[in-house]
Amino acid sequence: MVTGRDATVLLDSAVGVDPPPADLLLLSHYHEDHTVDAATRARRVAIHHRDAPALHSWGGFLEHYGLPRGEWETDLVEQFGWAPLPAVDTFDDTEVYDLGGGVAIRVVPLPGHTAGHCGFLVEPDGVFYIADVELSSFGPVYGDRDSSLADVRSTLAAVADVDAAVVVPYHAKGPYFDRDEFLAALRRHAAALDAREERLLALLAERPRSRDEVVGEGVIYRVQTAPWFADEVERAMTGRHLDELVARAVVAGPDDDGRYRLR
Repeated sequence: MVTGRDATVLLDSAVGVDPPPADLLLLSHYHEDHTVDAATRARRVAIHHRDAPALHSWGGFLEHYGLPRGEWETDLVEQFGWAPLPAVDTFDDTEVYDLGGGVAIRVVPLPGHTAGHCGFLVEPDGVFYIADVELSSFGPVYGDRDSSLADVRSTLAAVADVDAAVVVPYHAKGPYFDRDEFLAALRRHAAALDAREERLLALLAERPRSRDEVVGEGVIYRVQTAPWFADEVERAMTGRHLDELVARAVVAGPDDDGRYRLR
């Protein structure tokens, strides 16, 4: 919660949290664990214009998420209080919300996880909420339809450039009051990208493989502990690594049989 003289703003929502009423709910992106009961959390709800279509309808949400339909849909709706927001407000990369009394929230675009993923810098306190740049050792997630590996790399550089007194991820880690500690966590988080690439290249060194044939081989998720949605997410994420490796001329393909090989 961020409170100024004239308004109170909630940055994202969550399961198990019962915040007081807010004038505005600012969403970092459209994923269900950030939009819990969004329609009842505040008088207005706003999200980056690139992510807004995913909140207009359940079909739009599924299309942006890139997951197949199934029994999981009912559980997700119930657990996270998901409801369509056809009239959600939108903002752009440069939006600043003035809460009065010298308090402001500045939008910081951090795309990659989703196309419109954003952080928020609370001024004058210098609190930087970085949402799903979660700084976990697992690494970044870029498995949605409009996710971007190139944008993830740019975002990891961008968060290090913001001069903040406190850095607050949504998941797992933090908050960080010490900049050196934050930067060390950021380096560990970013290192997962190189580790994934190395595992993918090791698979291709064994033999050429198609996009489907690198799924379930431990590139992204550990085989023994992979969640139910792992295959779809891993297919998208490894596919983005393959595209990047082809563009860098490290990997060739796809060949006529759909397989990629080391150059």
